[in-house]
Amino acid sequence: MATSQLRYLFPALLMLGQTVVFAQTPATPATPAPAPTDIGAAWDQLITGFIPTAPVDPVLQQIQSGTKPTGFDNFLTHFFLDTRTNYEHYETNFTGNPTTAGVINATDTGTFNPAGIPGPAAFQPGSNRIGEFVDFGTNGFGSDRVNTHFAFRYLQDVNHVEIGSPAQNIVEQFHGNRLIEFLDATVQINSKPTDGAFAGTSIEFGRLNLYGAELASLDGGDITINKRKYTLELYGGRRFSLFSDPQQRGIGGANLTLKFNGDTSLELETLWYIRGSNKAIFRKRLNSRWLFTEYLRAYGGSPVDLNASAIYTSKNGRDSLRAGFFQKLTGNDYIYDYTSEEKNLAANSPLFRLYLGPLAPYSQVNVEGHHQFLTSLRAGATVVVRHLNNQANIGPFDTSFEDYRFNGQYFPGRKIEVDFEYHQRNSDRLSPLNNTTLSGEQGTGETSVKDLTGNIRRAFGEGRFNLSGGVYYRRISEQNPFFYLTNLHQSGVLGSAWVRVDRRTRLYFDYSLDNDFFLLAPDIKNSQVVRLGLNWKY
Repeated sequence: MATSQLRYLFPALLMLGQTVVFAQTPATPATPAPAPTDIGAAWDQLITGFIPTAPVDPVLQQIQSGTKPTGFDNFLTHFFLDTRTNYEHYETNFTGNPTTAGVINATDTGTFNPAGIPGPAAFQPGSNRIGEFVDFGTNGFGSDRVNTHFAFRYLQDVNHVEIGSPAQNIVEQFHGNRLIEFLDATVQINSKPTDGAFAGTSIEFGRLNLYGAELASLDGGDITINKRKYTLELYGGRRFSLFSDPQQRGIGGANLTLKFNGDTSLELETLWYIRGSNKAIFRKRLNSRWLFTEYLRAYGGSPVDLNASAIYTSKNGRDSLRAGFFQKLTGNDYIYDYTSEEKNLAANSPLFRLYLGPLAPYSQVNVEGHHQFLTSLRAGATVVVRHLNNQANIGPFDTSFEDYRFNGQYFPGRKIEVDFEYHQRNSDRLSPLNNTTLSGEQGTGETSVKDLTGNIRRAFGEGRFNLSGGVYYRRISEQNPFFYLTNLHQSGVLGSAWVRVDRRTRLYFDYSLDNDFFLLAPDIKNSQVVRLGLNWKY
């Protein structure tokens, strides 16, 4: 029915309702009321006349202040804030023995010391740091089309930390032992379904972190067009870096998703920075229980990665299975990330990245499964097997291995959760005796790692307070051209607690204690870390 017809229908219903309710009241001449200006007003008037209003209890009636909402009140309804303040205390206890490099806790006098190499900085007992992460913005303030988002991180040493101390952190590499990172500062403008050809379009500009073929961090803009059959994203700008001054600043990329139907899609992702990164992802859902995903990635014009995986979930949700195959096609890739080839112009960051050697092509198979045995017990296992295509490429950071994990969750009570995991990794190392030079690294590295962890959590006060504690035990075997070390052990304890003060405020506490790992630093007896924090949301 047309709107103009409805405008005459509701007044007619209104008069009919009034006639029925007040039929016993003598009719009096009255001037007809003008027609309502819209449907909502007509409906409100009909309800008011048809249903008698109950008198208000004077006890429940509150005196209104009469103040009107201010612009600041309107701003707060669209504003969000998430802040996390963290204090960390790191403490190291020493045995008094020299380090593996022969460093001793003595003052450097400039003369030869037969006991070892003086280095008191290596024996600094601890450090104190404070950090802050703030995430805030607005949703729909000023216009329901506009959203804003800002985020930054701050880290500061409370006491001076010497270079070479066990507590040394990346913050010591910055002026004043202070780190300030502006991570996000964006304005997003969204379209509405009534915008015709521009419906499904959004524009975002500022300091962005975008995901595609790679993670792109830039000061620039991004435009996204989301339609029923496809989604297209284009972005570009000036790359920003928090740790260097790259000569190459221009960066851009595009992501295109083709939606063939509700179960099939093809994604094409590309990034342009020094060299091009390209990725094609195909997804296919056979039914509600099976999902298949395959992707091919290329870097600098060379194919580098091929992956195929499948995910299965049973109808009752008690079983899940994930299986995958990964092939490193070529070594024409990078160790860290695609920014490795930048030319750093910063004079205050002369340190070079650690070179871990060339990438070696390999094949990898992984299988992961979980099963719900009882309503209170769930267990799972993961197996990963990697095999280098050429065993001659084995190095300290690149080798064939088998990795096994067995884990479970047990809920003995409504508020108690127990989880445990056993992990074992066996690395296929060559014999280090075949090295022809003292600097040879063939066969160097770990040969076996075994971990056993357990943790228990308990909630109190209807979830307002949570307490957890756990332990871990580790055994490691390693080798190099000079020694074989088997079953080196390490253990530690973990503990944490948090309390929800109100719906916006949460306090948390973390503690960990690790004993000495003999191979790396025999001078350390144990180390402790205490973290205290406050999380507040608006």
